[in-house]
Amino acid sequence: MRYCATAICALIIAVTTNVYATDKAPVDRPEYTSAQIRKMAREAHTVEQFTVLADYYATRRRMYKRKAAEEMHLWAERSAVITPLSEKWPRPVDSARNLYDYYEYEANEAAIEQTKYSKLADEAPFK
Repeated sequence: MRYCATAICALIIAVTTNVYATDKAPVDRPEYTSAQIRKMAREAHTVEQFTVLADYYATRRRMYKRKAAEEMHLWAERSAVITPLSEKWPRPVDSARNLYDYYEYEANEAAIEQTKYSKLADEAPFK
């Protein structure tokens, strides 16, 4: 009897976790590989192709902005902690700051690419 109750509880937890994990799937995950994007960028000539590239870079920008916000929060938490002088380098606060800077840089680069492909989509001839 006790074994059945434990098995039922484990099954409920597994199903609940699986449903929760599928609900929280990241929507801002780019669906193309970097090789596919390079190939699409070389072969792009129509409005639709440039729009796909602009959307890809918009998605990357949102993804990196979200990661930068998470690292900013972690950076603030780690900055509040006072540590002794004998701490190892690089400090955790430095790692969080460096990751924040990297994500901001990548978000800015994606914004530049998005702007470039949006402009090309506007200027491309309709086919």
